[in-house]
Amino acid sequence: MNPSNESQFSRSKFLQLTTRAALGLAGLLGLAGLVRYFSHSPGSGKQTVFDLGPIEDFPESGELIRLDIPAAIFRTQGGYRAISLVCTHLGCMVEENATGFACPCHGSEFSKDGRVIQGPAVDDLPELELEISPEGRLLLHTDGGLP
Repeated sequence: MNPSNESQFSRSKFLQLTTRAALGLAGLLGLAGLVRYFSHSPGSGKQTVFDLGPIEDFPESGELIRLDIPAAIFRTQGGYRAISLVCTHLGCMVEENATGFACPCHGSEFSKDGRVIQGPAVDDLPELELEISPEGRLLLHTDGGLP
């Protein structure tokens, strides 16, 4: 065998092996992404309490958006209500729009009260627990479903 043919053969084999390794690695990374995509589970963290301040300071307009939590708090005739602003599809933070809330990631839309209007999300935005402390402060409890 000619020495130059031998080096071409091993170079060719090397390129085949590295190509196969790169394709195999790409396939594994793609599979890992799919597993993460289908295993999103809101509500998997620790409970947290946010002090929203004295109830007399709550806006009369009846709505407070807190992006730092993220949650929307509403004053209703029956008291107070809060919903998470984390999309139930894959956990992106929804944004307020004219009709309610929209997810910028995959296009889900929700009404002002958190009900799904358009998918891909199938679950409504989760309701969050509110309480009025003995000192008259509005406390928001999350179930860990917030980022």
